[in-house]
Amino acid sequence: MKKKVALATVLAALAVALTIPAFSSAHTVLTAHATGGQIVNPGGGDPKGAATFVLKVNRVKSRICFNIKFSKIKDATSAHLHKGRAGQIARPIVTFFDRGVANSPQKGCVSAPSRVVSRLKRKPAQHYVDIDSRSRPNGAVRGQLTRN
Repeated sequence: MKKKVALATVLAALAVALTIPAFSSAHTVLTAHATGGQIVNPGGGDPKGAATFVLKVNRVKSRICFNIKFSKIKDATSAHLHKGRAGQIARPIVTFFDRGVANSPQKGCVSAPSRVVSRLKRKPAQHYVDIDSRSRPNGAVRGQLTRN
């Protein structure tokens, strides 16, 4: 009887140990469709510009991987994550890319503070993403994040 209990305990511990790496690598997928019409600063956004953001947020690694596709944004220079609801203006909290001129698509991963990653996973709609350009340095397109 003692051998059966010991064996069951070992098997249960093994099952838990095998699931931890799978759980740890899990990520949350967030998306946004960004347009110039969503820009709220006085200069306005690019009326023809559009972008799609796909973010994979990993709390365990404090990392955000991104795939950003954009079109009709002349001289795109950077893309950011901001903490702010629709209609609010906020400073960037994470930079996805920052170049002289960037082409679509832009892909990669960036580290982020764990508190930012945790909040982003819990409340994605309280965050927005944008792309800046030379002619619209305060935002060419913008979109609120949603969970998939």
